[in-house]
Amino acid sequence: MTLKETFSQEDLGKILPSKIALIADLLAKRHGKDPVTVMMDFYRSKTYALLQNESTKYWWFSPAELSDLYERELSRGGHVDDNL
Repeated sequence: MTLKETFSQEDLGKILPSKIALIADLLAKRHGKDPVTVMMDFYRSKTYALLQNESTKYWWFSPAELSDLYERELSRGGHVDDNL
């Protein structure tokens, strides 16, 4: 079995839910927050917008790396309701 270097949008739809659940769980544990609230905030982030676009290759990053990118986005003044 070989590792695919390119995924279709359909492929992403299959792998993103579990990856996002892991991100939300990690962030919730780090910050003592409700995982569902964290997940909903993440879905409104620029990091998520980049993750769901196959061409950015963000899908390749681990949940820990994506969590760090999301926290960096927020620390730089990004807010979950910012326009992309």
